[in-house]
Amino acid sequence: MDLNTFLMIWVCVVGLCLGSFYNVVILRSLSGESIVLPPSKCPKCNHKLFWWHNIPVISYILLRGKCYFCKEKISIQYPIIEILTMVLFGFSFWKFGISYTTLFVIFWLSCLLIMTVTDIKEKLVDCNIAIVMAVAGVLYSGLVLGWHGVLHSVLGLIAGVLIMEIIARAGFVIAKTRAMGEADTYVAGALGAVFGILSIVKVLLLSLFVSMIFVVPVFLYNKYKADDKPVCITSVLFTVTILVFYQLWQNWWTLSALGITGALLVYFVLRGVKQKENRNYLPYVPALAVAAGYYIFFII
Repeated sequence: MDLNTFLMIWVCVVGLCLGSFYNVVILRSLSGESIVLPPSKCPKCNHKLFWWHNIPVISYILLRGKCYFCKEKISIQYPIIEILTMVLFGFSFWKFGISYTTLFVIFWLSCLLIMTVTDIKEKLVDCNIAIVMAVAGVLYSGLVLGWHGVLHSVLGLIAGVLIMEIIARAGFVIAKTRAMGEADTYVAGALGAVFGILSIVKVLLLSLFVSMIFVVPVFLYNKYKADDKPVCITSVLFTVTILVFYQLWQNWWTLSALGITGALLVYFVLRGVKQKENRNYLPYVPALAVAAGYYIFFII
């Protein structure tokens, strides 16, 4: 067995173990408990778990997805997060090898994973995680590119915050409410610090495309049933302009088309939201996380 294979195995094992810890962080960040104390317990019956109840994936299989004490079902989230963390760690090592970059990428992806799950589960995001992620992005840029890298990282952070805040505050013009949650701005700023001023716009555009694929179809289906033709038509046009920008031409004309169709889409969506009393933000951190992961593994 060569060194790289040996290290890959151990990176994956560490990923599994940290994935188990991330489950604790996710659960307790939502409940407000300390991530250190008390020791691991069943969230249903609060009984302290034995050591062999905490073996990643294996314990879930041995327990047949049920608590050893109260027999209540254990959320499938636990093995999924453990396996996903292992895959992300493995891909990071495969892509960047033995380097500081691997450690930083693993850290960034871990932050995004935790924030993504809490956003999906409860539409809550710990902005402190995004702040730490941003600091790590600036630090990495400084280590690799010196002061020039720090400048690009800080400018990327500012650009990420400004772009997301412009989109979010556009909601006040039409619907008198933010178009996006404040946590999305924190995460966009963190991604700007990670990718720098030259790449953050592409990452944010990619996140919009991801959102169109995974989140917006349900939203559009409801709009279609409500016979809201402007939203449906501008959504299609916006998706087409994103594809053209990424696959065919990247110039000021296609970027302008993106801006115009995106602005129209925001206008029509918020015009409909204005009449509703119950306004819920769609979780957008997952789209940002998927876009960041794709950019790291397949574009950089």
